[in-house]
Amino acid sequence: MSRVQGKSQRGYTQLLEGANLVSARTVDVDCHHKHCYHIAKAIRGMNADEAISYLEDVIEKKRAIPYQRRSRKGRGGNTMAGHRKGKMGPGKYPNKASKEFIKLINSAMDNARQRYDTIDPEEMIITHVAAHRGQVATNWKARAMGRSSPSNHYQMNLEIFLEHFGEEEESGEEEF
Repeated sequence: MSRVQGKSQRGYTQLLEGANLVSARTVDVDCHHKHCYHIAKAIRGMNADEAISYLEDVIEKKRAIPYQRRSRKGRGGNTMAGHRKGKMGPGKYPNKASKEFIKLINSAMDNARQRYDTIDPEEMIITHVAAHRGQVATNWKARAMGRSSPSNHYQMNLEIFLEHFGEEEESGEEEF
């Protein structure tokens, strides 16, 4: 397993453990947290090349990201996303967040190229991807009659782990 649940490493939500594991992280990205959450859920378990092509299709509005959280019917519980063609159900095309995830995956693949010579980074599997709220950008919005109200904007912290599950290359010596 590539991570230990409940234990964290500085800057990450999981402890980095594994033989062929690389990670990438970005802090204070200016994206909506709901879009980042759904993208992370959609690309978890894909290989890196497949995830990039999927997100490029989302940017071109060929394929949608399924929005499944808060999907119950009734007042205040809808996903605020209309149904898309096919069997997917509600979904959207988050353009800005998809571009940030493509940058993040490319960064992790560059880390894999620098660290491992024998592993093809496009074939690595996304074993962990997380999107958490980062710092809050606090501002004040001017209102009528000299009043103002807070206008807070949540930024995002994104992290990704890529892992290779291929054949392990062993050295000539064995330990007994």
